[in-house]
Amino acid sequence: MIRADPASAISASITKPSAGAGRPGRRFGLIDEALRPLNGTLAVRQPGQFEQLKLGLAVVVSAETLFTLTDLCGLAPEAAIASAAQTARSLTAAALGAASR
Repeated sequence: MIRADPASAISASITKPSAGAGRPGRRFGLIDEALRPLNGTLAVRQPGQFEQLKLGLAVVVSAETLFTLTDLCGLAPEAAIASAAQTARSLTAAALGAASR
């Protein structure tokens, strides 16, 4: 099996976005379900901000995030999950706070 180095894989995903179509997007269903209570409020009143929240959460709720936190930052898996969850809560709280102003 031939493996590409991580930089090549990242480069290919940026320069050839159609290659990403084969990757599973399970996180999007999880994010949609988590944000479902906001479908009648934030999603209606400020759809752009709601979509940006979803994009921000897509960055946080990912295998790549956990790889970074464990492999590069040296966190234990449980600590990496806790850190990603805290970041997701912070993004959501910031979006809701901005929406209420």
